[in-house]
Amino acid sequence: MERMTVRRVSEIAPASGETEIISGEWVGALRTNSAELLVTFTEPVEGGKVFNRVIWRDGALTVDRRGAVSSRIVFRAGETVETELSIPPLVLPMTVKTEEVLLLPTPNGVGFRVLFSSVVGDEERRTDLTITATPF
Repeated sequence: MERMTVRRVSEIAPASGETEIISGEWVGALRTNSAELLVTFTEPVEGGKVFNRVIWRDGALTVDRRGAVSSRIVFRAGETVETELSIPPLVLPMTVKTEEVLLLPTPNGVGFRVLFSSVVGDEERRTDLTITATPF
């Protein structure tokens, strides 16, 4: 695995209210083989840490988060999935509809972009998520 700087930017537009941009940058790692790309990183959050695994395989992006916040979402263009978002002690139902998922060209790393709408609990929102991993 190659050490990387991982940057995540989420532009979240709730059905009612103002758009919020959340971004962060962490040390992570990238592993590649002929079948997949895997980016891993740990982010500190209120209440602990979240270990993230982001996997690109067969045109789909899987984002698996474990720790203070847990969820597993498979993004595939045109598909809707039912899953859960766990923020202990709460477990909220989550519906995610993927509009677009892209592997982004980067000069010396890897990038992903996902456009999706979701309903978490009773809150509807649309998200533009970008994750990039570049060597130090």
